[in-house]
Amino acid sequence: MKIEIYYAEVCGLCHKALDFFAERQLPVQAHKVEWDGQRDRWVDSKNVHDMLRRAGEVDFVPQIFINESHHISGWRQLEPMIQSGAFDRLIEEMNHAD
Repeated sequence: MKIEIYYAEVCGLCHKALDFFAERQLPVQAHKVEWDGQRDRWVDSKNVHDMLRRAGEVDFVPQIFINESHHISGWRQLEPMIQSGAFDRLIEEMNHAD
């Protein structure tokens, strides 16, 4: 199973997601991106280009991808999945698909 997360250092919700994955001992490939608050846009980088290609024109992080096929757009989508057990079911499903 492959979990990728696009995150920004200044994003508290990104760190909540990263901490959650670490607590669960789930391996994560983290891709750092930066937001330029003065210009109100992403700082140009390969990671930003990759994130936007995969997630669409998003202006927030974290953007999470599981096995490249499942996209979780932000902590506000991840948190209810965690609370309802949907995230655990997804991980179990993805583990069986490998």
